Order: sequence, then C-alpha cells, then structure tokens
Amino acid sequence: MRSFLLISALLALIFASFVVSADGDDDDEDDDESNIMGIDMEGLGEVSQFFFIFTLSIVAWKPTFKWLRVKGPEIFNREPREFKRMLGGVNRKYHTVHNWAGFLAALFGTIHGYFLEWHWTLWAGVAAMWMLVISGGVLQWKWPPKEIRKGARLLHMQRLLSIAVVVLLLVGHEFVD
Repeated sequence: MRSFLLISALLALIFASFVVSADGDDDDEDDDESNIMGIDMEGLGEVSQFFFIFTLSIVAWKPTFKWLRVKGPEIFNREPREFKRMLGGVNRKYHTVHNWAGFLAALFGTIHGYFLEWHWTLWAGVAAMWMLVISGGVLQWKWPPKEIRKGARLLHMQRLLSIAVVVLLLVGHEFVD
C-alpha cells in the first residue's frame, strides 16, 4: 500500500510538472532577455526539470529494488546470490546517475533562475534542492566522520524536504508565469 502511494505521488508530480511547463504561454517579448550567450534560459529550466524528475524517480525505484531482491530470483529464474549481486550493481549505477542528475538539476535550475526574474519561493526551493544535493554528496564521500554522514543521511532522506522543494518550485513558477 505504501509503495502504491509513493508511486502515485511520483506520477502526480510528473503530471503536475508537465501541466506547469505546458501552460501555453508563448511570450515572445522576453526572448532577448532569456537568451544569454546563445543559451536559452527557459530551455535550461526545462532541462533542469527533466533532471529533477529523474532524480525523484528514486521514490519508485526504492520499493521496486526491495521487491526485486525478494521476488526477482524466482521471477527471472536465476540463482538468488547471482541475481542479488547483479541487482546490487544496477542499484549502485542507478544511485550514481541519481546523484549526477540531482546535481545537474540544481546547477541548471540555479543558472536558469539567476538570469530570469524569480520570486523568492523559487530561490527557497532551489536552496532546499542544494541542501539535498550536498547532503547526498556527503553520503558518497568517505572522509567525513561517521556522525556527519549519519546527519547527512537523515537530512537527505527527509521526504518532507523533497516535497517542500516541489511545492516551492510549482508555486513560485505560478507566481512568475
């Protein structure tokens, strides 16, 4: 039931993000302002949105991974030890891509907002996104003490912070558009 709710929330987020990005507003009067050094800043926001949605796909991946660890060997008719080792490799690769996608989403979103006029809610959302990115990065590094990594894990795993990022970005884009 919990997995169903998480997947439903992810699908609702994806649908809402497409509704916000496809609002039909084709303002041609600000095209000169949003094109810096040949890079379209509105388009950069859409790229950031793509990476952000992929980053949030972990909401569906985690329960799927846990389910596959239990049911996968019998579904795919593989030896459990071999299947779990292969699935662990896929999970590590997924997390690497998840980390880079989150970093790129925050970076492109920050650049997008810097060159466009933004409402304070968007900056608060981007700041919260950077908190998630930095805490996720600390989880990958081996040099911080265990206590710092534990605190970073608690911060990074907060669903409330991820929800706040999404809400602030959606509401802020409604103010700006």
